This record gives sequence, C-alpha cells and structure tokens, in this order.
Amino acid sequence: MAVSGILWDAVNATSTAIAALNTGYAVVTDPRNARPMTFFLELPTVEAFTYNVGDITLRIRICAPPPGNQDASNFLLTLADTIMNSPIAVTDLRPGVMIIGGGQEMPTYDLTVRVAVRRN
Repeated sequence: MAVSGILWDAVNATSTAIAALNTGYAVVTDPRNARPMTFFLELPTVEAFTYNVGDITLRIRICAPPPGNQDASNFLLTLADTIMNSPIAVTDLRPGVMIIGGGQEMPTYDLTVRVAVRRN
C-alpha cells in the first residue's frame, strides 16, 4: 500500500533533511531495518492539528554499534551534533537503547524534532 498524507509528508521531510546532511548513513522507517549506523525514524505524533495544518513531532533514533562503550558514545555525539547544526528543529535529546533481533541492545541517541506541514 502506498503511503500518503500529511503525516507521511512530515516523515519524508525529515528523512530528506537528514539525507541532505551527507553523513553516509541510511535513514530507515521500518524497525526491521534499524541497525547500527542508521537513522531510524519513528512514527510521528501530533500535538496540534486542524484540517490542513499539523504541528508534528518525530523521534530520530541514531543507532550505534553495540556495546554502549566510549566508541559508541563518540559516534552518537558526533551525529547528534551534526543534526543540531542543521535546519532540523531539534527540541530534545536523550540517550537510549533499542532492542533488536534476539534481544541485542543497540545504543541510541534519541532526538525529538518538530516538523510543520500543511495540506495543499
């Protein structure tokens, strides 16, 4: 099924903005494809919405290779800073952990971003 609508527009705008940073790391929206050295975009949440304008937030999870040691921390901090130094509107950053296949813990840095989109 093809995806469309204002929520997909927010996801697509965020994905495009991350890709424009030219980090060399993939942006994924399917949790099955989240792996170390990717940006995983979670489903958006909406805080205010009218019939054609949405104030939408998304969580970007920067995924680092396990274990959560200093190398992973350095990777996460560097990419988080790259995003913060861009036009992407970051409102919150938190370290985290994502559980992937078989219970493996993958260190993450979770960035909450705001996206304003409108229907045409």
